[in-house]
Amino acid sequence: MESNTKRLRVLVVDDHPAVLQGLKCLLEPEGITVCAEARNRAEALAAAEIQHPDIALVDLSLGDEDGAALITDLGKRALPSIAYSIHQDGRHVIKAFAAGALGYVIKSEAHRVLVQAISEVAAGRRFVSPRATTALDE
Repeated sequence: MESNTKRLRVLVVDDHPAVLQGLKCLLEPEGITVCAEARNRAEALAAAEIQHPDIALVDLSLGDEDGAALITDLGKRALPSIAYSIHQDGRHVIKAFAAGALGYVIKSEAHRVLVQAISEVAAGRRFVSPRATTALDE
């Protein structure tokens, strides 16, 4: 991204510290700033309030908490979300979109798919990663 272009600011919500660190390392060189990290609903809502991210990247499985419910809560705050999950079945994809997600990316996809999802959602478009699309077709 060019230096005069506004960098997208992303809130990453995942209960695994290695995933949080890894995503920051993958996204920063792509011109996407990880402005906040959260491991649960309470941290995510606080970070959204303080940091004002452009997009939230939310794991659907947050320990005992439901990532889809968090996506709904963030949507009430006008924060678009992308579900980021290990789940490849259509049921999880449908649940995420029903909760208000604008994108769905499976964690096993290449990082460029995640970067594309963030760009698409930032532009106001929906995005479903290729593997999730296949799950919906089954």
